[in-house]
Amino acid sequence: MATPELRFRRKIGDAMYGEVLEYELLQHQPNERSCVVAVKSINLSYAITARSRTQADRVLDDPNQECRVAKLLARTSGHRNVVKSFFQFQKNDSLYLVSEFCADGDLHTHLAKTGAVDEQFSIHIMAQIFDGVNFLHRNLNIAHRDLSLENVLMNNGECKISDFGLSVEATSRCSDRVGKDYYMAPEVVARNEYDPVKADVWSLGIIWFVLVTGSPLITIASQDNKAFLAMKECGVMSVFESWKVTTRLSAPVMDLISRMLKVDPAERIALDEILQHPCLDPESINRRR
Repeated sequence: MATPELRFRRKIGDAMYGEVLEYELLQHQPNERSCVVAVKSINLSYAITARSRTQADRVLDDPNQECRVAKLLARTSGHRNVVKSFFQFQKNDSLYLVSEFCADGDLHTHLAKTGAVDEQFSIHIMAQIFDGVNFLHRNLNIAHRDLSLENVLMNNGECKISDFGLSVEATSRCSDRVGKDYYMAPEVVARNEYDPVKADVWSLGIIWFVLVTGSPLITIASQDNKAFLAMKECGVMSVFESWKVTTRLSAPVMDLISRMLKVDPAERIALDEILQHPCLDPESINRRR
């Protein structure tokens, strides 16, 4: 099958092993329209070299895994809250992943401009992210392991989960240290054997915390971090109180975030329980839009 014709438009940004570019996907059939797509380039030689030089305590994105997930997504009907994957091709020493273009950038950039969002808008955002992650966990057996504001893209008001280079099978057991420091679950930081699905829930809790406060909870969930030890001792509710945000956040939302950020993964709320929580009731979410 020939590679569809692409016309370069602009560079969007840099990626770990290459660039992210905006292209127009040209259509030549009378009943088809051209569309804008994102093309992520991966320099395979550079990726191999970078991964071989990585420090033992940190794992970099695996381009092979990202390609596997992209192919899996392309074969399925997908989900509105996961970036659509169209096709991929290789040219010389680079691999190119062609996916849905998200015109509104990522949540991190959005938050940097607006600061903390109000509770109602945060619930609207998180409900979409929860749905996307639930699809990955349940339908594709994929745990993301790098959920962050940077990896949630926005397009026409919809949130889209992206970047699967650190993902694994949801049913696997892991012990490697992956992801961004702010979002890493304590068991991931400690390199204990962990359930990647539970680790995803922690990362989701951090995303929600940052959305409503405008700041990360801690720099890293490490036993060497005094702020983490204090939070572990006193709980996330004490942080809400000391940061004086309890007047603008409801008790149910603070309670749910606190349950997502339980240090012990055995005590951490499961995603299916989160989805059943009253504050995520579809009717109440629709009223908030």
